[in-house]
Amino acid sequence: MYSDTLWQRMARAVGGVKNLSFFILIAIFTLLGAVQILFKVRLLPTTVYVYLYLSTLIIYFAVLPLYWNRRLTSYYWNRTKKFRPSYFGVGFILFLILLALIGPFFTQDPTAHVLKDKGLPPVGLSVEQSTFDLATGKFVTVVTPGTWKHPLGTDNDGADMLAMLVSGARISLQVGLLATGIAIFIGSVVGVFSAYIGGWVDNVLMRIVDIMLTFPFFLLLVFIVYIYGANLWIIIFVIGFTGWPGTARLVRSEALSLRTRDYILASKSLGASDARIVFRHLIPNVISLIIVISTLSIPGIIIAEAGLSFIGLGDPNKSSWGRILNSGQNSLETAWWVAVEPGVMLFLTVLAFNFLGDGLRDAFDPRSEA
Repeated sequence: MYSDTLWQRMARAVGGVKNLSFFILIAIFTLLGAVQILFKVRLLPTTVYVYLYLSTLIIYFAVLPLYWNRRLTSYYWNRTKKFRPSYFGVGFILFLILLALIGPFFTQDPTAHVLKDKGLPPVGLSVEQSTFDLATGKFVTVVTPGTWKHPLGTDNDGADMLAMLVSGARISLQVGLLATGIAIFIGSVVGVFSAYIGGWVDNVLMRIVDIMLTFPFFLLLVFIVYIYGANLWIIIFVIGFTGWPGTARLVRSEALSLRTRDYILASKSLGASDARIVFRHLIPNVISLIIVISTLSIPGIIIAEAGLSFIGLGDPNKSSWGRILNSGQNSLETAWWVAVEPGVMLFLTVLAFNFLGDGLRDAFDPRSEA
């Protein structure tokens, strides 16, 4: 009986059983990570902990609310569809996810270099190449057509372009989703608690945000990556831990307007704890803003990673779109597809997320009813 009462009290304190189970899972993951660090026991790879944290966050605060409120979800989806370009956004994002998940099973090794196949154009095209003929001792011009072995052609080192584009899709989604998840989580927590607590806490947190916003984001990113090394996970964490101030400011602004609403004041007068008010009333009511910010932040983060790879500060062991662009910039006249294909993929990906974000913004904005 005592344990039931304790469980109920804990659930009420954090705003319900769902929130309590969320905190228990986070505590378990944190405990496993601490044991692994302190006792030097390899229970799980470090990357798995990142995926566990973010997937738990997404399931509890995005998937489950959408499933439990299916009528509301259907209403907002119908409003999103009114913005026609969002169809393209959803379709291309799903295609990109599918490409990243199953593409590696049907493509070649993106790091393999076959010199005899270097410089092949995409299927349906042909290029003139100058080669040295040993028999005549002269350079001769040979017309080289594209082949189905390399449907999108090869680069100047003989690497398959399709395989590299698939690898780039995985890198872009990995960086975009994980770094955005980290930045959105930190920014949302800081914004909500800053608005709700107020006073000197709000002043200190907002001054930190102001200081971080004064630094140019990309230059700060380049500086940190240059110091700590060009590793994909370092890039993800650096983007995540430096990209949250804008989110914090927007979420704080929304939470400030919610803090004085009647239902918040009524909960306080009835003796609800601060944790219950935050997790039961404030966070659920800023979720729509967080979703829109997340969708519109992903393109910028993908561009930032591509920019780092383009200037040579990306992970040298990963075939990202920025790195492919870098390798193709010197061969635009002879092998233009090496630079054009990743550029097109980057353009369409950014456009798709922007279209989806615009559709969601219109759907969640009550003023768009008019």
